[in-house]
Amino acid sequence: MEQPGEMRNMKLDKNYIIGFIDGEGTINITKYPDGRIRPQLLVFNTDREILESIKETLELDSPILRVVRVKDVIKRRKPCFRLQVRSKKDIQKVVNLFEEFKPVVKSKEYEKFKKAYDHWVLVPVCSLGS
Repeated sequence: MEQPGEMRNMKLDKNYIIGFIDGEGTINITKYPDGRIRPQLLVFNTDREILESIKETLELDSPILRVVRVKDVIKRRKPCFRLQVRSKKDIQKVVNLFEEFKPVVKSKEYEKFKKAYDHWVLVPVCSLGS
């Protein structure tokens, strides 16, 4: 029987991670009014430790945030957590993973995500005031 905290130190099989993202994740592109885009990966689960294991296995610096919804609090549901991958460095790791182990359910979303990522890394970031 696993003890609390055991899963956090466990490296996960990358095929498992792809399947988990296919089922529990969202890959999308945020579009800003000024035309900028930002690809992101969000993975939701009530088990924070599995998200910690994914983060550790993929060597991500991305945060794991608690998702608070009023209806969940009212109905006393288990807390939900979100692994939020948005930095270029971490998105590159996700792209590398998806290129090696293709998602099945989210294959079309990934194609759009990859195109957006390719554009995103080529466009220099403009600083405010320039």
